[in-house]
Amino acid sequence: MKKWECAIICQIVLCSLILFLPKTGAAFGYNAKEHFETANITFPSPDSAQSEKYLGLSAMKPFKLGQIKAKVVVIEFMSALCEYCSLNATKMNYVYRTVQENPKLAPNVKIIAIGVASNVPQLNAFKKQHDIPFPMLNDADGRIGTAMGEMPTPTTLIVSAASGKVLYSHVGLIWSADGFVKNIKDLIKKN
Repeated sequence: MKKWECAIICQIVLCSLILFLPKTGAAFGYNAKEHFETANITFPSPDSAQSEKYLGLSAMKPFKLGQIKAKVVVIEFMSALCEYCSLNATKMNYVYRTVQENPKLAPNVKIIAIGVASNVPQLNAFKKQHDIPFPMLNDADGRIGTAMGEMPTPTTLIVSAASGKVLYSHVGLIWSADGFVKNIKDLIKKN
């Protein structure tokens, strides 16, 4: 390999690391906290009766965050067409299983995914391919995406169910699922 080829490869790797290192809050110029707190979001109907029960909802109809029976809600904004969302799916499945296996966390933490820039068949295929155990809601009309502003995917939020306040935001891949679960535990203790 020629020196200039090696230099180009090194630049590509370096740029990739800079762009996709774990970032929070205003990563990539996006501030999830600002958008979420001002948005009065109505989520679409749950994707199944099992999701309705998991979230503690009383009916299969659109709902507000405060109707979810939990202290905090982890919301992953993703797209079925997003390569990084596919990579993140394994981490989010691990977070879900870890929460469900912990008797102190399970009743206090719920996880949902919001499919932006995806249609129902794409989301269903994504859910099946990655064996997603938590609810995936489709933002078919783009209302949630519009309310949230120009958001990169994946973006993962930890939100207070009672107040709607964003307690933590992360743009990009979750590098440490155990670290993310620790963040959830710490935030539950504080709230």
